[in-house]
Amino acid sequence: MIDQLEPTRRLHVDDDRLQTFIDRGWISPSVREGQCVICDVDVARAALIVDLVDDMGLNEEGVDLVLDLLDQLYGLRSAFGHLIDTLAVQPGGVRVHLLNDARRLNTLSPRRSSTFR
Repeated sequence: MIDQLEPTRRLHVDDDRLQTFIDRGWISPSVREGQCVICDVDVARAALIVDLVDDMGLNEEGVDLVLDLLDQLYGLRSAFGHLIDTLAVQPGGVRVHLLNDARRLNTLSPRRSSTFR
């Protein structure tokens, strides 16, 4: 059962549609005392889903694909952030070595990016 909290009212989505989002695994609210608790992240994700379906005409498979790609992107962004944090505490010589390796890899790539130049 969906708890009637402020975030659900901001969604302008009825309970049945919100329940469909939950059932499809598109949003994953936490459960407290037997009630689903919708947080701001769930609200933003549900708003995106509404835009994808209502404004862009995506079907359920299309929404699955878009959300999967977004989840991958955020996962990679998080992993990259951890990598940057780890590199930041390395001695200067290690950072230079890694940068040189990255430049060498960049020249081997079929798509030459200006990322490491």
